Amino acid sequence: MVSTIANSRGIFSLMVVGLLAIGLTGCDEKMPMWTGLGTPPTVLPGVTSPSDRIKSLKELAQKAPTTTDQGIREMVCADLARQIYKEPDSIIRSEILRTLAAYGGVTASKVLHVAAKDPDADVRVIVCELWGRRTDAEAAQVLGTMLTSDADKDVRLAAARALGHSHDPSAVQALGTALNDTDPAMQNRAMVALHETTGKEFGLDVDRWQQFVKTGQAREDTAMQRIFGWYH
Repeated sequence: MVSTIANSRGIFSLMVVGLLAIGLTGCDEKMPMWTGLGTPPTVLPGVTSPSDRIKSLKELAQKAPTTTDQGIREMVCADLARQIYKEPDSIIRSEILRTLAAYGGVTASKVLHVAAKDPDADVRVIVCELWGRRTDAEAAQVLGTMLTSDADKDVRLAAARALGHSHDPSAVQALGTALNDTDPAMQNRAMVALHETTGKEFGLDVDRWQQFVKTGQAREDTAMQRIFGWYH
């Protein structure tokens, strides 16, 4: 046992001597400072962390209501468009989109159009929410396309939910196609959205909603059905 300890100490001593010898040589490269076994920094000096970037984007979005100069607003959107083009982090892309939506304008709309095809479904859900804040025909068209063509169920549900905020007639037709979906969750969401956008009271009766979408008319619910038939 004593011999083993002695050998270990001897090996350690040789290692120390070796390190000292390296430091005393005429080598131009210096050994890096030994910082121990602590956790290395996750962000390199001069590199902004993801959390700091998101914080900056939120702060920029908060300035949108008080930024009245249209030229400055477009400059902000152009810079954000350049950022999102090369941004690999889907969470940051989502935050960039929120900031763009806060400023609005031509550039923001163009980016939101492209973002409807973002490879990350979570980002596309955010896109639906952002388009849902608008009630114009352009928003209804984008959301209608996402509702009928997106491969992800959560995105389609988000599109249907957002269409409930639209007052454009095309929203009704897009939601009408969702009534034919075999998924009860999608049918229910479409009916709720149709109620929200039209104000009509057909409960959760798929047949009557389909009739309304086709003809513009359907039998109304009774007062009792209106009280107890709706839920979100």
